[in-house]
Amino acid sequence: MKKPHFKKIVIAGIGLMGGSLGLAIKKARIADTVVGLARRQQTLRQAGNKHCIDQGTLSIAQAVVGADLVVLAGPVRTTPDLLQAMLPYLTFGCLITDVGSTKAELLNTIYHQLDRFQKKRRKTDKKPVFIGSHPMAGSEKAGVLASRVDLYQGALCMLIKTPKTPVAALNRLQGFWKAVGCRKVKVVTAQKHDQWAAMASHLPHVVASGLVNQLIDRSRQDNRILEVAATGFRDTTRVAAGSPSMWLDILQTNRKEIGRAIDQLQRKLDKMKKLILRRQGAALLRELEQASEFRIRMENSKRGR
Repeated sequence: MKKPHFKKIVIAGIGLMGGSLGLAIKKARIADTVVGLARRQQTLRQAGNKHCIDQGTLSIAQAVVGADLVVLAGPVRTTPDLLQAMLPYLTFGCLITDVGSTKAELLNTIYHQLDRFQKKRRKTDKKPVFIGSHPMAGSEKAGVLASRVDLYQGALCMLIKTPKTPVAALNRLQGFWKAVGCRKVKVVTAQKHDQWAAMASHLPHVVASGLVNQLIDRSRQDNRILEVAATGFRDTTRVAAGSPSMWLDILQTNRKEIGRAIDQLQRKLDKMKKLILRRQGAALLRELEQASEFRIRMENSKRGR
């Protein structure tokens, strides 16, 4: 796939994801100019010092005028309002995407916004094109100071396609994510994305948070238990250290699929609970072996890329 080139890429939201994306774009040399849009001047200074962006501004109008790609990299629930504020200043035909972890609810709002905006324009005007993206990359750390050039290296990125998605724009966006380091770009529906993300990403965070909170509750009765929470516990619960406000947005905007995933996990835990209490060793061993073998294969597959 041919590496795309953009005259002006705007990254709206210069945190871990946005800052790392700026570094990767500049390393891949796929943009003449990378502009950062932020709410605080301090964020722009930090992004400039880390060379994540070429220019920075607090002004939406100044940021997006003349852009041919805009990446919305802020919290999920702020994305529609930010896009709404951008629309009057966007170049017609501009490609817009995001990096959000939930899609169906978000995209319903955004598509309505674009349709309403287009009705106010001439029929010959080419409206901005929005295609949802979700690069499966991240860290429990947050903020532009945590950004790194290899964050997207080897990651899977999911793109959301609808019957109205322009093929040329989709191909261009696929090339963009490949250029910044993603090993594979998978095109899916919003519903399928949310199902997969709930099981593979959102549920693990819920479980990790639950384990930590359970430990907190037990430690109030006997704080010596904290001494036992060593490497295994820390490894299992690492993601619980992620931004609470970011995860609140994710859990609330994908609540139905996450609820289903929790129900499935509860059934699996109930099954293992019965096997343990009834001393059904052979069946319990099969459950443990299946999990162990699959997890080892996942790790070996990752190393063999």
